[in-house]
Order: sequence, then structure tokens, then C-alpha cells
Amino acid sequence: MKLRVPEGCRAASHAGRAIEIAEDGSVEIEDDARNVFILHGFIPWDSEETPNLAPMTRDELVTEAMKMTMKTVEAISTEDIRTRLAVADIEIEDISALSRRELFAFLRAKGVSLSLPVTNEALRAAARHALGA
Repeated sequence: MKLRVPEGCRAASHAGRAIEIAEDGSVEIEDDARNVFILHGFIPWDSEETPNLAPMTRDELVTEAMKMTMKTVEAISTEDIRTRLAVADIEIEDISALSRRELFAFLRAKGVSLSLPVTNEALRAAARHALGA
């Protein structure tokens, strides 16, 4: 996927490797890294220029934010959307019933990273901590 580099950006990296910035101000990335780059100000190469946000009213800003959110959600795989929705309503009492795979998905959705090897008990403790327990 080709993305436009934000103004002033001179270097980029992802997953431990440098990403080359082309002379035209673009980078080529894997599709699954799209959301990470967009969160850092990169925009799809074929999209319109970034709008000038300064003069916008609150309603116009909300509309722009909704457009960006929709583009981000559209880039997420169907299975990832299912996982994120499934873990959205998990409560502390539910943690003990989750499988190892579900625990990893839940923690990933909550932004928690773990180092392997890790026990199921450690996964459950991290999940409870992510819920504020």
C-alpha cells in the first residue's frame, strides 16, 4: 500500500525495520500496517489532500473525524472487527472462562503486550489488570 508521508517526516520504521521514503514523499507498506501509519499522520496516496482543520467549526471537525474513523475501520479485517467487538463487553467474571487464544485477543484489543513464554495464569492476571482489577 502506498501512503503519503506527513510534512517534515524524514524517517520511518515499523516492526523493527526502516521504511524507505521515496523521492515523491511516499512509502510502500504492508496492508496490515496501514492503521499504525495513519495514526502517525500518513495518508493513503490516492486520497485527497489533508483538509485545513484550523478554520473548521466543531461540526465540520466531527465530520472529518468520523470520515477518518470509517476509513480506519474499513481497513481492519473482518475477523479483527469480530474480535474487537467480542472483547468489548468482557467483565472480570468472564476472564476465567476465556481460552488462551481469546485471552491474547482480548489483551491485544486492550493494547497490552506480553513477552513469551507466558502462562495462562499470567494472561488472566494481565486481563484482570487491563479491566482495572
